[in-house]
Amino acid sequence: MHPLTLLRGAEVYAPEPMGRRDVLLGGGHILAVEEQLEFHGNVPLIRELDARGLRLFPGLIDQHVHMAGGGGEGGFHYRTPEISLSHITTAGVTTLVGVLGTDGVTRSTSELLAKARGLEFEGVTTYIYSGAYQVPTRTLTGKPRSDIVHIDKVIGIGEIAISDTRSSHPSEHDIAELASEARVGGLLTGKAGVLHLHVGDDDSRLQILFDVLRRTELPYSVFTPTHLNRNPDLLEEAVRYGREGGFVDITSGIRPDAHDHISVKPSRALRRLLDAGVPAYHITMSSDSNGSSPIFDDRGKLVAMGIGSIRTLWEETRDAIVEEEIPVETAVSFVTQNVARVLKLRSKGRIRSGGDADLILVNDRWEIVHVFAKGRQMVEDGRPIVFGTFENTDKVPGSPGSQGQTSREGTQAEQASVGPSRHDPDDFPDEDERAERSRRRHYCC
Repeated sequence: MHPLTLLRGAEVYAPEPMGRRDVLLGGGHILAVEEQLEFHGNVPLIRELDARGLRLFPGLIDQHVHMAGGGGEGGFHYRTPEISLSHITTAGVTTLVGVLGTDGVTRSTSELLAKARGLEFEGVTTYIYSGAYQVPTRTLTGKPRSDIVHIDKVIGIGEIAISDTRSSHPSEHDIAELASEARVGGLLTGKAGVLHLHVGDDDSRLQILFDVLRRTELPYSVFTPTHLNRNPDLLEEAVRYGREGGFVDITSGIRPDAHDHISVKPSRALRRLLDAGVPAYHITMSSDSNGSSPIFDDRGKLVAMGIGSIRTLWEETRDAIVEEEIPVETAVSFVTQNVARVLKLRSKGRIRSGGDADLILVNDRWEIVHVFAKGRQMVEDGRPIVFGTFENTDKVPGSPGSQGQTSREGTQAEQASVGPSRHDPDDFPDEDERAERSRRRHYCC
């Protein structure tokens, strides 16, 4: 193994453009970023990677991933699977934050913590939020503040659901108390101490946040509401919230499709926020990967079920650059530098000497070619070269893969949404019935 890696001649975005640079990696960190690096004398073995013609960006930071699975709104068979290491790295993500979501009964914060530790061991950086949709929320130590103080990976509380029929309909007092728990926990530890909020499709939208901020001295920086592109009205309220000083998070996994006719395409939502005057550094984007995406009609009946993909994070970043003509450094900051600033991940989100060596290289078609996490190459020429413990199941005795099958046949990103059942008319409305209903509600976990 080479102790040093030299990326030669990449077009560096830190995320601000730096021009062509040589970047030296070692010990999990970026050691140098220079126009040209030359070595003389007795130098340890160096592996050189020719990065000419490629763009180099910080590794993506995804602050909303159901890494241990989520969902279950359609029944136990709709519990979504855990995320795999290669699924994360081929998407360009090198740091992720785990959430629970709707199901705080059959899934637990301890399970989420275990998954985070497993992924960290396998090669990426992980954190989690303490809690689930419900209030009182789910914790490890009995109190959210104690979770932040005593557990290294817990950086905040979430995802707490507001404006959603699946929430526990928290009061202003509930939200203020949780925000205070998060803030003080953060102050005591130097962590972010944020309250991460799932915002649903109810007409109340962000009103509870405006009310809490008006009646308390809590700062906007404590709150990180997400899913703000789920419908145009919510996005317009996000514009107001962002212009007043709040952080707004767009969900790359929520976008129009055959079942969802009301959400705003994430790249367009980013463009709208910028055009409306929301400061770019107050905008972030996350994927909601591996969460279920149930779609209900106006009578609350389930009409379709999908699963979020972490690949959408770079796909929508690319579309923001190519289709919406957002400057490269601005679009990339939504999934790197801005997230690191909100979550106080001081060594993440930028390309600079001393920072963590989390990097992605993309070609002129904006395809991810190489990925490094903590200095280790995880993806080469678009293919994973490091896999999670049970991904190569042909090497695990007794597994289905050992019979000649492989766990990599078909990724989660390729799984289609489940449509209406022809065999169970009570499970989903038929096509004609769905067509007659004018309003659709799109939820995610």
